[in-house]
Amino acid sequence: MHDNAHRFRTIAAGAGLAGLLGAAACGGESAGAKTSDSAPRSPYKATVLPASYTVPDVTMTDMNGRPYDLPKRTKGKVTMLFFGYTNCPDICPTTMADAAGAMSLLSPAQRAKIQVVFITADPARDTPKALKTFLGHFDRSFMGLTGPWKTVEKAAGIAKAPVSPPPKHAKGNYMVQHGSNVMTYGPDGHGRLLFPYKFGSADMANDLKTLLAKENLAT
Repeated sequence: MHDNAHRFRTIAAGAGLAGLLGAAACGGESAGAKTSDSAPRSPYKATVLPASYTVPDVTMTDMNGRPYDLPKRTKGKVTMLFFGYTNCPDICPTTMADAAGAMSLLSPAQRAKIQVVFITADPARDTPKALKTFLGHFDRSFMGLTGPWKTVEKAAGIAKAPVSPPPKHAKGNYMVQHGSNVMTYGPDGHGRLLFPYKFGSADMANDLKTLLAKENLAT
């Protein structure tokens, strides 16, 4: 429920980051990403994600109904990964709007080097068609993935993105708990940045431009 949404918090051991991953049910607020005061100055406004974080090694069903090998299909690109669901009233549409806004501030060449991936945390309701319709409201280049709950859970576990299964025997407009951060990986599939909830399109675009330049993918 909205008022009783609990929060998840993960500490990245040895990375000098506290509260790296926050999550909430839609309707709640996520814990913001924080860096230690002693951390060296970063060229990014976003939190730097440790390289030990990797693109989940899973094959799911894409929004066109075809198999999608996540690490293989995103290799060589900057990948922005988010776990959510299409019936989400606030966190998911806000985050996708931020991502779409950021993409609109990039050049066509820069956009071609980035793949936004939305993995559903509600596979019971989020069919490929539902994902395609939802993401189409934001950016048609975004890719939606679904599959059995065990696969969703595996992907979220690798990404260290908290998700909770929908309530048993759920009917109607039930809520789903999921992570609220966008995990961003480099072309090698290893972690680069974490964009927290309500990060904003302009700041996200600036960080993506910096990341693309550092990865020699700016043009």
